Amino acid sequence: MSINGKWKYEDLTWPEVNEAVKMKLIPVLPVGTMEQHGPHLPIKMDKWTATEIAKEACKKNPERLLFMPPVSYGFTTHVMDFPGSVTINYNTFIDYISDVLKSLTYHGFEKIIVINGHGSNMIPLELACRKINLESTANISLASWWGLTIVDKEFMHKWRESKFPGGCAHSGEAETSLALHLDEDLIQMDKAVNEVYGMNKHESDFEWVDLFGQGPVSMISWTSENSDTGIAGEPLLATKDKGKMLFDESVNNLIKWGQEFHKRKFNKRKDHHTSKAKSDMPG
Repeated sequence: MSINGKWKYEDLTWPEVNEAVKMKLIPVLPVGTMEQHGPHLPIKMDKWTATEIAKEACKKNPERLLFMPPVSYGFTTHVMDFPGSVTINYNTFIDYISDVLKSLTYHGFEKIIVINGHGSNMIPLELACRKINLESTANISLASWWGLTIVDKEFMHKWRESKFPGGCAHSGEAETSLALHLDEDLIQMDKAVNEVYGMNKHESDFEWVDLFGQGPVSMISWTSENSDTGIAGEPLLATKDKGKMLFDESVNNLIKWGQEFHKRKFNKRKDHHTSKAKSDMPG
């Protein structure tokens, strides 16, 4: 049951927000960025993918999920050598996301889902979500859209043809396939090229990167050091059908997580100090 047929947070009136809280709806906040994605994909990719997946899940499951207006800008400083990218200082980004989440918890929402579309957002997003988990009585969960496709461990074998690691690092097989599904006419496949990202060229056992896994050693620096096109992967293996598979899997698993999240009971915090002076907690 939705609220008067509405599934978008921004369409609610303030009394309907109270009703949404009473119904224990779960706001779903898509977060992306504006970032170059090679010569064949639009700079809106990371905002676009997270938004469309979150939107479809909320539209299909309005009795449980509530679609939040997306956050369009994120932390992408390492890509600023490529025109079009827009970055937000990581402290500003953490504070901004924290304030959005804190606003929702202030109104009474007890559970919130953040859906990410940009890899380098994950560390500041984890900090923002953890901050609100610790500073409020609400519970915030965080996932990237591609992470939602690996719930079924066999699913990747149904679509992936690119090498691992590297074929799906950035603007590769996965993102290009999803873009083709979302709007084939916008994608310039005649300009797509396969490019192995610089760190993956070393074939190291320690340092490598892919949407679906990362080596035990991380050494992120400027993208332009490792890629001439802004591509890191094999977009020439992308197809519209693969994109639909990825989209449907992400949407369905977001809905499933929403159901599980809704049912989950959380224990109360227990302070095991026998006594302590009154002060603010460090950190």
